[in-house]
Amino acid sequence: MNGARSQVSQDNSANEGIRVLICGGGDGLAARDVLRFPEVSSIDLVDFNPEVLNLAKTVFAPFNENSLSDRKVNIHCQDAFWFLSDRIQNITNPDDLYHVVICDFTYPTSPEETRVHSQEWFQLIRQVLHPQGILSDNAVSPDCNTLGFWCMYQTLWSAGMIAKPMQVCIPSFHQLGYGDWGFFLAANEQAITKAELANIHFPDGLRLLNLDSLLAAFCINDAIAEQRFAVNIHSQKSPQLLYYLLNHHPNIIESTDQNIDFLALDDAQEINRLSQSWMRSLVIDPLGLESVTKLWLEQMQKSDPNLQKLLPVQNFYHTPIMTASWLASVPQLLEVINLPRLIDRIITRGKDLPPQAIADLQQLLTKLKSGNQEERKDSNDVALNRIGSETFQFSTSTKLLISLTVTMLVANLIAPDSAFAKGSSSYSSGGNSELGWGFAGMIMTTLGVIWLANLYADSDSK
Repeated sequence: MNGARSQVSQDNSANEGIRVLICGGGDGLAARDVLRFPEVSSIDLVDFNPEVLNLAKTVFAPFNENSLSDRKVNIHCQDAFWFLSDRIQNITNPDDLYHVVICDFTYPTSPEETRVHSQEWFQLIRQVLHPQGILSDNAVSPDCNTLGFWCMYQTLWSAGMIAKPMQVCIPSFHQLGYGDWGFFLAANEQAITKAELANIHFPDGLRLLNLDSLLAAFCINDAIAEQRFAVNIHSQKSPQLLYYLLNHHPNIIESTDQNIDFLALDDAQEINRLSQSWMRSLVIDPLGLESVTKLWLEQMQKSDPNLQKLLPVQNFYHTPIMTASWLASVPQLLEVINLPRLIDRIITRGKDLPPQAIADLQQLLTKLKSGNQEERKDSNDVALNRIGSETFQFSTSTKLLISLTVTMLVANLIAPDSAFAKGSSSYSSGGNSELGWGFAGMIMTTLGVIWLANLYADSDSK
């Protein structure tokens, strides 16, 4: 920290010192380390969980060295987003600004928790941060959650911050399979330089951190670093972060022997390349209906489509491995569907369907019962995967009904509690249902119908 930055130290009198804001960090560990620096005059710590704060003052006290009882620490038990919103209203002069802001949040697992990683959040921070101030942000693993990591990076830049990514080996995280962990060090107006970091005075008693290890943290593998231009910005209007975190594929990116030193990058060139990526995000949105529909059509024209792109993870308790396993079982599911019986029951129960649709279904049922006698052999069932357009010329209404039925079956298999737009009730912390995750299954079903309808239309035109 060393006076946050030399410029900040010069701006302050010896009596004022450095003002620090810690968002999250209710365990008191971040406050403990900040208090190592005598230049710090005050710390505002904001955490919404009173139970964690109570533990920090009791059970965790031996570990955080009673940091939350220090006279310099002011505790605010409230939501950090609303704390900053209120704080902005009370800023009247530069002395009300913070020199350092530390975001010590946990790994986000819901749309509500990604709010403090959004463009709007970092824009709030800029308004309470000194022009020469620094933001330290706890992120995710750049090698295990590459796209999520770079989504945070792009979002910082889009909010007007000059961000430098860091990759650090935390032994306990490695043992748990989390890989190297990521952080961001961001400046409000003036970029952080290698020369500036070289002047840092490290406190006594550190075991691993020194100047060499600090500078090495800003060097990231070239193959991972290039992925930073392949993501969208995360904002409350267009929440993207959770999508990237849920659909991470760490084995796709093969590392190289080359590293990029982000302290040596030209910031003007970086913002230029990032701005081009932002323009792309206006066209390709992994959560946008039109974009995903185009992706379905594009993938299904390939001989080996990437089904995991077509059916991404939508619930925080699912993983890409689970999705892959479910997709592998789809052929077995289709193999056992008794289509004649299914169509017969639809006709029986669908009395309110249009007459033409009923007529089409009856025609289809007749063909299914009579047209595949040789294929059926000893079985009375006709498997769905034996029915092809080369055997029957299905009408449009029949095709769409089959499309809807099969897609609903697959959607319910992949996301059983969202396929019918019921959403998930196993997690609720903020009630922001407008974010739309509960409708993921219904959207997925709709996309299937659109894709299959276009596919059939193309085959008919030929």
